[in-house]
Amino acid sequence: MDGITAHTMAPELDGLLSGSLVERISMSDKNTIHLALFTTGRIKFNLTLEAGASRPSLILSTDPLPHGLNPPPSFVMLLRKHLRRARITTITTPPWERVFIFTFQSVDELGDEVEGRLLFECMPRTANVVLVNREDVILGALRHIDHRVNRVRETLPAHPYLPPPGQNRPGPIEYAKQGAGKILEELAAVPLNGRVLSQQVAGFSPLLGDEVLARAGIRPSTLQVADSLRTLCLEIAGGQFSPAVYFDGPQGNPIAVHAVKLTHLPWFAPYDFVYEAVAAYSRSVTGIDRFKRKQHAITRRIEEQIKRTQKKRELHEADVATGKEAADDRLIGELILAWIHTIPVGSKGVALDNYHEQGSLLYCPLNPRLTAAENATHYFKSARRKERKLERATSLLQNDLDELAWLESLRAAAGYSETEEDLLAVEHEYLTREGTGKQPARQPSQANRIPGKPASKRRRKEPTRRPTEKKERQAASKQEALPAPRHFRSSDGFLITSGRNNLQNDRLLRKAGRDDLWFHAKNTAGSHVILSTGGREFSPLAIREAAVIAAWYSGSGRAGNAVEVDYCAVRHVKKIPGSRPGKVSYQEYKTLYVKPADPSRLRVSS
Repeated sequence: MDGITAHTMAPELDGLLSGSLVERISMSDKNTIHLALFTTGRIKFNLTLEAGASRPSLILSTDPLPHGLNPPPSFVMLLRKHLRRARITTITTPPWERVFIFTFQSVDELGDEVEGRLLFECMPRTANVVLVNREDVILGALRHIDHRVNRVRETLPAHPYLPPPGQNRPGPIEYAKQGAGKILEELAAVPLNGRVLSQQVAGFSPLLGDEVLARAGIRPSTLQVADSLRTLCLEIAGGQFSPAVYFDGPQGNPIAVHAVKLTHLPWFAPYDFVYEAVAAYSRSVTGIDRFKRKQHAITRRIEEQIKRTQKKRELHEADVATGKEAADDRLIGELILAWIHTIPVGSKGVALDNYHEQGSLLYCPLNPRLTAAENATHYFKSARRKERKLERATSLLQNDLDELAWLESLRAAAGYSETEEDLLAVEHEYLTREGTGKQPARQPSQANRIPGKPASKRRRKEPTRRPTEKKERQAASKQEALPAPRHFRSSDGFLITSGRNNLQNDRLLRKAGRDDLWFHAKNTAGSHVILSTGGREFSPLAIREAAVIAAWYSGSGRAGNAVEVDYCAVRHVKKIPGSRPGKVSYQEYKTLYVKPADPSRLRVSS
């Protein structure tokens, strides 16, 4: 949000909220304040002040207030003391500045009218919410700024409030009144780029600077840029606004919101009011940021588990390599017994004829403090130990490899997740299989906690063993509902279903009909896709679209290259007994080479 957008948004808010009553005040996180307002027209609004350092914003909506922090922070308690049941009288902004000033009128304990102001400084890195009284003395602030942070402008209780430094340049109205010659002279002395142009006019952002260049044409002259800048300032001075949210593609993510029409951004959604556009943009961007944070957190946890499993695999591989030496130790023991009469006492080693390989000698290290028979016994014991180690390590190594394959599939699923439901399914599977922590110890009964009173017979007969961790995880997984699988409809009407995680993949396979088709990207982690027959014969188009979906939701689906996708009838797909979720074997399959594509146009509600 720049000064132009804030300047046009404040009158809209003033017209809507002037006279409204503050019913509730809460904070959903350390940076976000919510005010529930009840207008004179009996409409409930939620005014949200997001004072995050990266993307501060002001959002007005009719959504219910989210759950607040418990216990409420001290600043919330201060706001409730001064603003609860207060009425908003005006909402203003200083000319072309990103500071919203909410003026409130309330009645104190003595019945006297009291005026206060809540200032929302909506600037990145320095965003803040400050409560001041009629004399502009600070009563409290969301962030306290002392001289160690800012020597010029302290924001502390009982200190006078100082507004942010001004921009020291003319606003759009004053700039447009300048003569064309003066504007041309100023621009001739600076490089013509969006950031420099935004520094000529108060309230401008680099986005408007880019708009000035776009309107000036390709490779514009200084005269064309000056004319474009003056024309844009005249539009703003005349109130010619077209609020809209702008996107990076036809179905892309939001990249900007502005009150001025931005002709250099072709994809946009228009709105009637600036506050509506800002609210829609902020909700979308906040949702995207929240999704990315959760995706990063889940991926990091999975990758940490992958690192731990890789270390275990390396240890077990070393144990397997050691265990394979058992045959050599057994052979040495047998040779010592076979040639025991030729081995001198106290020898440190001897070369013995290896009767398994004609004409070859095998050097056998010996312990000189032991007899030949004792050395043979030592080698036989070592062989048995290594055989046991080999047996255990081989089993554990296979478990490690299976776990790594499963974790890689989860990492891939988190990587190609598109919604929070996808991430919830991945997180559910990870927590279900890994467990969420140590189980609490069993608490003794009340009878056992009373000194001198013996336990009852029923208590003595209770089993002392707790349920195993595996059974507890299975019980938890049954109680926790999974999000529904992804559903698609092919261009000719066939139902296509895709699992969000390995547990859903197994469930889809169990519920699929024998004649349905099963799809999976070849030699990579990915979603299992089921193409349901619906009593009809499959069309080549439906098969290809199902293969494209399987390629899109695979580990290599977003690289842009063609992906091999195997498919076969469900009756030829078998779940491997005792294997991890999503592990199957299949036969009598065919392979398609398809280019992954976003299947959003085929998506249907679950």
